[in-house]
Amino acid sequence: MAYGVVQGAGEHFTPAYAVALGASNAHLAFLSSIPTFLGALGQSSAAQLAGLLGSRKRVVIVFAALQALMWLPIVSVAYLFPDHRPELLIAFLALYSLFGGFISPTWGSIMAEAVPEQRRGHYFSLRSRWSTLANTVAFLLAGGLLFLLSDKGPLGFALIFAVAFVFRMVSLGLLTTLFELRHEAKGDEAPSLRVFLSQLPRTNLGRTFMYLFGVNFVVNLAGPFFAPYMLRDLKMDYLTYTVLDMLSIVATMWAVTHWGAAADRVGNRKMLAVTGILIGLVPLAWLVSGNVFYLAVAELFTGFAWAGFNLVSTNFIYDGTSPHNRTAYLAYYSAGASIASGLGALAGGLLIPYVPAFLGSAILTMFVLSGALRLLMALAFVPRIQEVRRVRQTPATELFHILLGGRSMHQPASHGRALHNLHSHGESDGSDDASRRKDDTAPT
Repeated sequence: MAYGVVQGAGEHFTPAYAVALGASNAHLAFLSSIPTFLGALGQSSAAQLAGLLGSRKRVVIVFAALQALMWLPIVSVAYLFPDHRPELLIAFLALYSLFGGFISPTWGSIMAEAVPEQRRGHYFSLRSRWSTLANTVAFLLAGGLLFLLSDKGPLGFALIFAVAFVFRMVSLGLLTTLFELRHEAKGDEAPSLRVFLSQLPRTNLGRTFMYLFGVNFVVNLAGPFFAPYMLRDLKMDYLTYTVLDMLSIVATMWAVTHWGAAADRVGNRKMLAVTGILIGLVPLAWLVSGNVFYLAVAELFTGFAWAGFNLVSTNFIYDGTSPHNRTAYLAYYSAGASIASGLGALAGGLLIPYVPAFLGSAILTMFVLSGALRLLMALAFVPRIQEVRRVRQTPATELFHILLGGRSMHQPASHGRALHNLHSHGESDGSDDASRRKDDTAPT
């Protein structure tokens, strides 16, 4: 919840801050791509840092502290550097993302071990709901403050980023209580980058990663342009901008537990197929109208769709990795997704000056392109991905009932041996993993 405040009061408003500092569309594309590339660098080095610093928890704490301190130079850009403000903001946010990159897969590895497999959908969805609640409240209050101080220059941004700094320090204090299961890393279970890359076209894990990397690329063709489209093209004030974005967060908070229950019931692969189609429709919904009430409905749909996709894609990887190689695979995934996101944002920034305008806007053209490619990615990859744990057959009517908040007729079938493992090793509870692994080395 503390980090939810950091996201709501700080991270969500960095694109608006860049617009206020005079950033162009090209700057906004670089704002999404360059920090993402450095974040990928941090993620790809996370597993090695855990060995150097002696524990994964130490990596999390050290770099959470450094990330918190980066809010100070981010605020200073508006006051101390009259020239090249957008460029300096990009540089400071790049360092912020680099430090966050070291944290993400390391924290994920610790938590995946701490939460039992059969409870992951429920636990992470519940955790996400509370974090999103804090995110929503902080986002609404921060947007209201920006609206009230809109004639005071950068003062509003300085205040909300100060709040983000304070709550990141609170988050840091809470992270010191994180419980880390100790285990000896086995070298033959931590794949090299060459082995990981060779698995991409051959294994279930590889195909899953290729799909998720592709989604990150095509999503970010349009991702950097939603803020300027709302603030510049539609001429929204900060309060309207905040309320619309808040609706997406509220929908996420409501939907995530229902997605978690559905995924526990029918498996993450089926939910990945459903949510893959839904996120493809998200940018296309913005083509219909610029009316604020219509966009409110579009934002509710956005939150509903992304709540499911983000939850089940992460849990899918948790299900298919074992404790001794999970940090490495999460690091590769996080790094690859970040690189794909950065390349997508960079490609979008390079393309947008040359694409023909759709309904009078080149940004809407990028929305069309991103939406169409998301749907193509789902149709091309999801049919080739297999479930990694034993699940029951569930009628569509029952699944729909669960997503609307009803209870499942059966207990989640996430216990027992996985039918297919993402990276060609067997999934087990760890007690007899070594004896089983020799039977599961062939790509699935």
